[in-house]
This record gives sequence, C-alpha cells and structure tokens, in this order.
Amino acid sequence: MCRLNPFNKTAMQKLTDYQRLITCIATFFFAVYSVFSQIIEITWEKNFEIHASHYFSDVLELPNGHFILLGAIEKPEGRSFDIWLLECNSQGDTLKTKVFGFPGNDIPMKIIANGENGFLIAYIGKPEGTESFARLLAVDPAFAELWTAETEQPSALLRTDVALDNEGNIWWLNTFSNQTGQSDVSLWKLDKKGKKTAEFSFEENNPAAGYSIRTLPDGTLAVSSQVQPPKGKPTVQVIRVDTDGKILWKTLVPQSDKILTPQCLCCSPDNTLLVGGYAGLCYNPDAPKEDQIWDFDYLLTKLDATGKVLWTQNYNREGSEKGTAIAVLPDGNIMAAGKCETSFTGTIGPWLLMVDKNGKMLKDQVFKFRFVKDQAARIICTNDGGLLMIGPGYIDTEHRLTGWVKKLKPLM
Repeated sequence: MCRLNPFNKTAMQKLTDYQRLITCIATFFFAVYSVFSQIIEITWEKNFEIHASHYFSDVLELPNGHFILLGAIEKPEGRSFDIWLLECNSQGDTLKTKVFGFPGNDIPMKIIANGENGFLIAYIGKPEGTESFARLLAVDPAFAELWTAETEQPSALLRTDVALDNEGNIWWLNTFSNQTGQSDVSLWKLDKKGKKTAEFSFEENNPAAGYSIRTLPDGTLAVSSQVQPPKGKPTVQVIRVDTDGKILWKTLVPQSDKILTPQCLCCSPDNTLLVGGYAGLCYNPDAPKEDQIWDFDYLLTKLDATGKVLWTQNYNREGSEKGTAIAVLPDGNIMAAGKCETSFTGTIGPWLLMVDKNGKMLKDQVFKFRFVKDQAARIICTNDGGLLMIGPGYIDTEHRLTGWVKKLKPLM
C-alpha cells in the first residue's frame, strides 16, 4: 500500500497557493493595463438602423455645437451610392437629412463651411462607364442645391479635396493624367459661384497625385501629395503656396524602403504641419496585383513653418495598420486615427493613437470593428474639449458598410 508523504502534501498545497496568487496578480495587472491603455471614454455613439449599405466620410462642427455629417447611402437598385447629408445636435439626435440622387455612383470625400452661403462638398462622381470625374456641390444651410462644378478631365485618382481661403476663394485639389499618361497634381482656384479663375500644376517631371489641401492660419495653403522621384520608392511631398498660386516652399519626406502615401493634413498650434498616412512594404512585388502581400504601418510626419521635416515616425501594433485622419489637441498632442487591418492576435478595427508633439506614442486604443475593413475616416476636436470620430469612409468592397459616429469625452 502506498502512503502519501505529508511533506509532499504540504508542498502541493503551497504550490497551489502560489499558482492562485500568480493568477490573481496577473489578472490584476491585466485589468490595470486594460484601464490605462484606454485613451478616452465614449460619451455617445450613433449607429443607423438602415437596411441599405451606408458610410460617413467627413464631419464638421457648427458654432452652435451641431454636427454636419457627409456620407453616402446605397441606391435601391444596386451597389451605387448617393450623397447623404445629415445634421445632428451635440447629443447625436438627428435634426435633418437629405439625399442627393444624382445619376451614377457618387463617392463623398470632403465637406467644408462656405461662410454664410452654407457648405461645399467635394466628391468623385462615376457615371455609367469606367471613368470618374471630380465634382463640387454647393448647398445652402438648409441643404438646398446652389450650384455644381465638374472637372473637364477624368480623375486619375479616386481622391478630391477642397479648401476656402480667407478671401472666400475656393481651392480645389485633383489629380489628372497628362498627354503622356503621367499623373499630375492640379489645383483650381474658383470664385464664390464655382467659376474657375486660375489653374496651377506643380509637377513637371515626376508622377504625382494630390491628396489633401488645407488653409493655414496666415491665409496661405498647404498641399500634400505622393510623388515618384526618378529613383527609389514613392514618398510624400508637401507644398506651401500663396493665394496667387506661387510656391513658397516644397518639401519631400525622406524616402525609405517602403512606399509612403499621405491621407490627411492638419495644422498644429505650434505653427507646424502634420501629415498622416501609411508606409507600405510589398513582400512579393513580382506577383500579380491581386496576389501581392502587403504590410502597412501608420505614418506621421511633422514639418515646421519653413517646410523643414522635424520628425517622421512609423507606428505599428502586431499586424498591418493604416492612418486616415489626425486632430491636434490644444496642448499640441496628436490624436491619430486609422485602422488595424490585420493582427496576429485578432485585434482589428478602428485604431486611435495619442502621440505627443515630439512623435512619441503615449497610448493607443482599438475599437470593436462592425464589419470587414472597418476604419476611422475622420476625427475632429470639438468645442467642448472632446473629439468626434466617424467611419468608415469609402471602402472598395462587396461587403455591406455601416456608418457610425463616436463622441469622445474631453481628455483630463
């Protein structure tokens, strides 16, 4: 008969106690990490119980605290979309909406305030056929259509942006192909009625594509683009111009072994510029496009008022990430939004990073995804000291899209 040694029994009990203690400590630290890894709390969320596929691309806040959401909603007959405008109050309650049922498929990109005249909407329109054209739509405060403008040339990139200078002139950024087939950045200056008064092109020798334009505090304009230099990988270029279209400076972000693509452009309180986007590396560049394997990192670059690159950083988690939007807090810290597209741990969805003014990532948070390829499309600082984030923006997918809005509490 075998008897249990009392010493071994005591040892086994101690081992069990130690295991329990370690488990409790690990659970405690995991909980603490989970709490402190959260950047910000959500005040309210808005989702729409709409059967049709829909999404939001841009948002702006009015002086009275209301929000104007720019999005698109699927047409009844298929995978084409109409422009959709929605106004809600500071609590997310819908006040009014309007759908603009133009022919073809419309892809909304940007909405800006147009003084007392209402709003300007920049979008890509794709009528029946394969070519796409950039369009501007002016609406009054009640969302009634005032005028529309369309480019003469088809767009070489599904991207368009618009800004308003301090004198009320409209600046419209697009990308066209020249006679040799090379893509060029095109900047139009329009009057208040949408009539073109001037046109500027900034690239003569290297292929380039325009992504964002912003009016700076001194009344000049900044334009971000992707440029392919004669050697090396494509990189980001930022140009500063005056209201006569004269180039004040032009800066190339240093090239790397990755393809750098800008997505957003923002001013900072310390008189600097921030460019957000992504850095992509293809592991099998010789494979057909549909079979290529890519890895992306969030790209963020800061420039001073003279165009000098102060720093450029890549941010990643454990998979593939992209940057889509940035907002700068009054203290100079940066809220950078985008998406975690793939992850070794399964953590995917809209991604929000808090980065200090020197480029150091302080915290990050991944929000629960609602569908495949879900992402943040825009983030803005709000009058109450908080933030508003929307998604998913335009995504080329056959999956059903669902627009969402998150109002985030002020940071303490």
